[in-house]
Amino acid sequence: MLNAQPAEARSNADEMQDASARASIAVVPLTIPLLTGPATMSTVVIYADKAQGVAQLSMLVGYGVVIGLATAVCFALAQPIARVLGKTGINIMTRLMGLILTALAVELNVRVAWAAAPMYGVTM
Repeated sequence: MLNAQPAEARSNADEMQDASARASIAVVPLTIPLLTGPATMSTVVIYADKAQGVAQLSMLVGYGVVIGLATAVCFALAQPIARVLGKTGINIMTRLMGLILTALAVELNVRVAWAAAPMYGVTM
């Protein structure tokens, strides 16, 4: 991801032709878990449990609708944005997102190590 290179897996001509001949049914099973992962689902369940009454549950559903609409707008504008960014812009954004993901992973690991250090007798 940081090098803006495609995945290592390669396809031969027969596989490419076979894939182009089939209708893609992979949209629903793959995008739902990617858009709403376990953390999102857990958060919704926790807030739904803590909701006190129909008004708060309605607000929770409203938040979901707003986020869903924002996601739909992003998906609808993906092609025009890609056209404006071009290949170089997309490569830059891919590298930037990879860098941000790496920074988040490092921060998470440092926080966990910092919190776990006293359990192992390490003082800082």
